Amino acid sequence: MTATAVPRRPLGDSGLWVSQIALGCSGFWGHRRFAEAEAERIVRHALERGVNLFDTGHNYSGFNAEPRLGRILQRAFAAHPRDGLVISSKAGTLTGQAGVSGAEQRDFSPDNIERSCAASLRNLQCDHLDIFQLHGIGVPQITDELLTALDRMRRNGMFRLLGINTHTAETMRFMADRPGAFQVALIDYNALQQDREPLIQAMHAAGIGVLAGTVLAQGHLLPARPRLPRLADAWYLARAWLKPSSRALMRSARAMQRAVATVHSQTPAQTAFAYVLQNPAIASGVLGTTRVANLEQILQTHVAALQPDERARLVAAFAPTGAAHAP
Repeated sequence: MTATAVPRRPLGDSGLWVSQIALGCSGFWGHRRFAEAEAERIVRHALERGVNLFDTGHNYSGFNAEPRLGRILQRAFAAHPRDGLVISSKAGTLTGQAGVSGAEQRDFSPDNIERSCAASLRNLQCDHLDIFQLHGIGVPQITDELLTALDRMRRNGMFRLLGINTHTAETMRFMADRPGAFQVALIDYNALQQDREPLIQAMHAAGIGVLAGTVLAQGHLLPARPRLPRLADAWYLARAWLKPSSRALMRSARAMQRAVATVHSQTPAQTAFAYVLQNPAIASGVLGTTRVANLEQILQTHVAALQPDERARLVAAFAPTGAAHAP
């Protein structure tokens, strides 16, 4: 029996429809120590199941994730044409290990942003990006000079939609208060970050397509399961300890883990995605993985299976802390 294609949702007011599960092409997936053949198996499985949104970044995985995704997609275009896909990348971060230590260097000067976008087009072997995101930009860095350059780049066909990948409430409010300036926001949102929800609604009301990253709270919503360790597991464990935002989530996760464990209709990972996707303002939840089985499990998430009383338990277990919910 053929598996049902992943449902699609509107991406804000952009006119694009995206799969409710997106594939995040970053982290250990893009690392040179992870075999490209295995990385390709994951992308092809996603394509076969109807995933059409692929998110990466120019600097991800030591600058290897973006060209890797480009090579894989080029090989896949015969069966999955480019015009059916939504390809997203980012610019502004100069260091190649974003997501590990959190100590990134950034440059949002117009010249650097345009050079980075041009490099992304070469790496991805595409004539345009569907979504071009400013990676971690702060409000003071969003200058008129930068916006003018971005408008020119868009008119020149380098990208279709402008977005910001941000984890700060100040930037989200800035976007919501300027309808039309930005079309996409990729933010951190999960059952441990329910305080994001008013900002998500405000951005959605402004016509912005909101994408949710860190849906599994960097793994902290999942029970620990004994298994043979892999190199990827060590990499993600190191990130969990080294990245400040991950340590904050770790400290606040225990009550939520217990609440998630009381939901028996689906696996904990599916419950985490169902919680996020029950928010009608979320266009897609982004998953990064190095296992086809993990991807397939999330693709089988039944959003409606999370019952109102079960969702209420997750809401009741939410206890915001200053460290875990940065302004």
